[in-house]
Amino acid sequence: MKLSFPLLISGFLLTAGCSTTTESYRVVNELTGSDWGLEEIDGRGVVDNVQSTMRFESNDRIAGWGGCNRYFTGFRSTGNEIKLGPIGSTRRICPPVVMEQEDRFFQALGKARTIRLEDPYLMIECEGIKKPLKFIRLKRSGG
Repeated sequence: MKLSFPLLISGFLLTAGCSTTTESYRVVNELTGSDWGLEEIDGRGVVDNVQSTMRFESNDRIAGWGGCNRYFTGFRSTGNEIKLGPIGSTRRICPPVVMEQEDRFFQALGKARTIRLEDPYLMIECEGIKKPLKFIRLKRSGG
């Protein structure tokens, strides 16, 4: 009986761990290869004709367009929690209004905490801002 109890607990913990991993994999797998356009930062719309984007290139890498510069980062996800690594980007200079939006976007994205799909939107809650980053799925050319 003493051997069965630890074995039972180990089996329970293994099952619980697998369900979290499976949920995380499902969310990441659903996003892999998808492209998103930023619509709102903290409830405020984005500048017309300045599109910030996000592409989930793989299960641990995001890249896109900040509005002026290309950017890239790694990420980890468990369930609906997400943590991004440092954001790297090109260093182009654009008009001040574009640079300000890009900076707000990069600052918020660097503090991402949770991610969820609310059809048709992708919402990313970020530390320090009241409302989530709000994205809409972009159609890929040729598809």
